[in-house]
Amino acid sequence: MHSHPKEKEIQEYAVDRESCPSQVAEHIESCIACQEDVKSYRLLFAELKQQPSVSFDFDLAALVMPGLPKPEPVMTTERFIFGFLVVFVCLCLAIPLYIFWPNILYMFSGIPVYFIYVIVGSAVSILLIQIFTLFKKYQNQLRILNISYPA
Repeated sequence: MHSHPKEKEIQEYAVDRESCPSQVAEHIESCIACQEDVKSYRLLFAELKQQPSVSFDFDLAALVMPGLPKPEPVMTTERFIFGFLVVFVCLCLAIPLYIFWPNILYMFSGIPVYFIYVIVGSAVSILLIQIFTLFKKYQNQLRILNISYPA
């Protein structure tokens, strides 16, 4: 058994049968309930066309436009500084890496293994603490938003 078309498809059929998919059109033409819906929508659309257009006795645009947020310019000082810092940091990392690439494997050969474990363990611990702190801050902000604006 085929299901009935969605309301949007029935409305599209009522407005312009030619733009509807053939499956939808065939179903509507063979289903009495859908044909009644099409008749209702056509009547509704005809009545809506006869309604006079709404006109305000005040300038709606003048009232609404000042309340809208101003669009940000594409290139702001903050964005320029951020872009510069990203490029600068990348260069500060890339240039030494390029220069010392042949010797990079030998840099850590003289360090005892347990010192490397301590360094890696410390870095991972700091990273996990930072992630946990950031997550707690996120949860707190979300809690504040949910209290301030209940759904």
